[in-house]
Amino acid sequence: MRNKKQELVKQADDKWKEKCLEKWGDRCIITGELASTFHHFIPKSKSTLLRFDVANGVPVSLKIHYILHFSKNPDEVYQIIKTIRERRGDVWCDYMDKKKKEKFNGNITVKWLEQVLKDLDV
Repeated sequence: MRNKKQELVKQADDKWKEKCLEKWGDRCIITGELASTFHHFIPKSKSTLLRFDVANGVPVSLKIHYILHFSKNPDEVYQIIKTIRERRGDVWCDYMDKKKKEKFNGNITVKWLEQVLKDLDV
């Protein structure tokens, strides 16, 4: 059984995916195929602030998502990241570069997650 915080994280994850779909569409940014998920361009483990930021969601196919997470070929991963950055453009790249440097002060709390959900509803 989930506790309140776990349930709010699940709700925020689901809402984030919904908002990413609205903003970015359902096609893989690399292949143009139907996207199977939204990849966190800046990993969740690297930025709490970007975890639920719709700008951080990149629609990708299952194959591309697998490569990003599990490829042993750094050149292949680099090319995908480079293509994402090129297709999203300079304004997006600048935003992402700035946001990933911001520090999250505090803990992920029920109150913070409730605010995230409100912000995603806007």
